[in-house]
Amino acid sequence: MNTYIDKETGELMELLLRTENNYDRDEASYVHGLKCEDPSLAQQQFKEESDINVIVARFGISGIMPENFGMPTSSDFTETVSDYHTALNMVRQADEDFMLLPANVRERFRNDPQHLMDFMENPANLAEARELKLARPEEKVEPIRDPE
Repeated sequence: MNTYIDKETGELMELLLRTENNYDRDEASYVHGLKCEDPSLAQQQFKEESDINVIVARFGISGIMPENFGMPTSSDFTETVSDYHTALNMVRQADEDFMLLPANVRERFRNDPQHLMDFMENPANLAEARELKLARPEEKVEPIRDPE
């Protein structure tokens, strides 16, 4: 049994150690918990525009990428990468760019940037890449007409 002496009274007191066998968590929660009965101050008219699911869905519908988003590229970087630090920073930037994509696009590539790069390197995937807003839309070129 754990005991201690109360400094004020000098009495021998029993120390209660709470364990799962002698402690009811639900009862303690009801006794010491916070119960908010005040009316809510949240403004419900902003509920939809602050919902992250709605924000992501709108982003997916509008197709407008964040301003700092760069199109995926595959290239020979031997000229620009001269040391480990530079290479590591480029890999980190590529990961950050991948995470800027909408969740459904990342899921399409199993949340793996390498799968995205393999997809982008195949010219047969250009139409789907445009559909996913990963490639620039096809430019419509109007024929030049001679003025008569």
